[in-house]
Amino acid sequence: MNANDAQLIEVLTAQHGSTIQDNAPNAPAPGQAATATFDVVIEGNAGNVIGNSAAPYTLTVTAMDLTAMTAAANLNPVIPAQSFTVPLWNKNGPDDYDTQQSFTVNVPNPNPYAGHVLQYVASLVSVNDQVVSILQSEPFTLV
Repeated sequence: MNANDAQLIEVLTAQHGSTIQDNAPNAPAPGQAATATFDVVIEGNAGNVIGNSAAPYTLTVTAMDLTAMTAAANLNPVIPAQSFTVPLWNKNGPDDYDTQQSFTVNVPNPNPYAGHVLQYVASLVSVNDQVVSILQSEPFTLV
């Protein structure tokens, strides 16, 4: 990784409290009701200079309903202020920093997305626009 660069490397949906990709993240256990929440997990890497800079950036995670071809804004997670600092970014070896962040999403009740195919798009943009990374999740569905 370039010392002055950062990139998103994973955007995935998971059952609440997990970091393992699940394409039906609110699916119930047998005999149970669908869960009311799921997590969006974001992973990224940064080079030594940017990862150690404490520079602010904007992380945006946007949900799209691919079935209806519309935004699914009520599935967008709330993202706190971001910067290249601990505990968001941690040293990984001599030259890199890593982040793994989970954001809990509440499924609307009633769920207008049941059976729809959805997808997240995430972007990381530095305040000076010198670092930009965009990545999308695998498609997923809600029950």
